[in-house]
Amino acid sequence: MQRVLSGIRATGKLHFGSMMGAVQNFVQFQAADDTECLYFIADYHTLTTNKDPDLLRTNLVEMVKDYIAAGLDPEQSIIYAQSSVPEIAELCLFLGMLQPYGDLARTPSFKDMERRYPDDLNHGTFTYPVLMAADILGPKSTLVPVGEDQKPNVEIARELARRFNTRYNRDVFPVPGMLDEMVKVPGLDGGKMGKSDAKNAIGIDMSLDEIQNKYRAGITDANRVRRDDSGDPDKCLSVYPLHRLVTETEGRDLYPAQGAIADQCRNATIGCADCKALLASNIHAILAPFQERRRELEGQEDFVREVLHEGGKKARAIIAPTVEEVADCMGITRY
Repeated sequence: MQRVLSGIRATGKLHFGSMMGAVQNFVQFQAADDTECLYFIADYHTLTTNKDPDLLRTNLVEMVKDYIAAGLDPEQSIIYAQSSVPEIAELCLFLGMLQPYGDLARTPSFKDMERRYPDDLNHGTFTYPVLMAADILGPKSTLVPVGEDQKPNVEIARELARRFNTRYNRDVFPVPGMLDEMVKVPGLDGGKMGKSDAKNAIGIDMSLDEIQNKYRAGITDANRVRRDDSGDPDKCLSVYPLHRLVTETEGRDLYPAQGAIADQCRNATIGCADCKALLASNIHAILAPFQERRRELEGQEDFVREVLHEGGKKARAIIAPTVEEVADCMGITRY
């Protein structure tokens, strides 16, 4: 049995990038017979940057609705809030005793935060990878699907698993694996689509008109100045790379397939504006069923809280024994 774990910070609603790059992976793992899935909302992690308690509470519930609307099933996956398992914080403390300071200071995520917010760093920002290791190792996860930017943090968890097992001569933790490659969804500027820059992302609640308006700013082949200039899809930064993810290879109805769009671009029989309009339509076709399910969850806060309550109990039942095992290995006696 493989145990898959992943989580997303409660910093706001999901966007199209996180839905395609992360949550759709979650749904696929959920469908596997030999896999147990734990998916959480990382509210502890959110505290490193969030200063509004009410916003955190609201975002957490809304993100669970997004999870469920995107296809996660509380009957098949354990969906929980990180804070529902207080043992995670204790495990973070234990693992911190094995974690060298220098490795944390060199992590790309900390160095990025140090560069961007030099006057607003906190202990939680510095020890973020150790808390993430507790998230991963607490349930003895064997696979952690994360984006490229989080892989160095997972490597710290992997090293902590090996270090703990070696120091205490016990096979307490499996060394978790990672996917070789995750889906990379480009934003409107050609970089990664992320929640930190709303201008760069497509919201999962957007209408077709809103998506089309957004993609008017999408960056295409800079050398294609006029409508009758031939273009190079491989130099298109934000539009054709997303066609590769969302546009069907065989096409549908009046919508051309990926290859046809590329050929039309090279032959200048389709303009960038038309290409963007087709992309917007294909994105909306993916989002429409999600949006319908999401509307059905409006006002169902009690249901979401019950999902989190039950998920928290299940997650805690898995993680708490691990923390007791770790405490015993390290010489902690409960009096």
